[in-house]
This record gives sequence, C-alpha cells and structure tokens, in this order.
Amino acid sequence: MKQTKMLLNTALITTGLLLTACTSSGISMENAYIYNDINFGSDRDASFKHGVRDACKTAAGEYTKDHNLFNNNESYRSGWEDGRLQCKGKR
Repeated sequence: MKQTKMLLNTALITTGLLLTACTSSGISMENAYIYNDINFGSDRDASFKHGVRDACKTAAGEYTKDHNLFNNNESYRSGWEDGRLQCKGKR
C-alpha cells in the first residue's frame, strides 16, 4: 500500500512537471523588438531601438554612441545600456 501511494505521487509529480514544461513562458512576442536574435522587449520606441543598434555595434568592436542622446534621452540611454550588456554577452 505504501509503495503504491509513493508510486502514484511520483507519477503525479512527474506528469505535472512534464505538462508545465510544454506551456508558454508567458513572455509575449507581440510587438517584440528583436535585434541580433535578442528580444529586447515589446513596445520599444525609436530612441530605445537606436540605442540598442549603436550599443551592439560597440559590442562588435565599432564604438558607436550618440553622446548628446545618451546624456539627454532616457530611452536612448536605456537602449544603449541594455544593448551593450546583451550584445556583449553574445560575443
């Protein structure tokens, strides 16, 4: 009886884990900004995208940064910082 109960519990836990592995992660790909095969999130504005592109060029060895935008535009700065971090990790 004890073995049957333990076997049943093990089967239920295993089934639960297998089913959750097949479900969506909850990350929406709708309106996602993907650059260099990296998902930078959804609904990103043009300044953020510009920052990501410049930062990824920098990560590839071609220093690119619009210092005026970096100092005065939060969205560009955020995109540049995210892009530098993510694209540098791909190298």
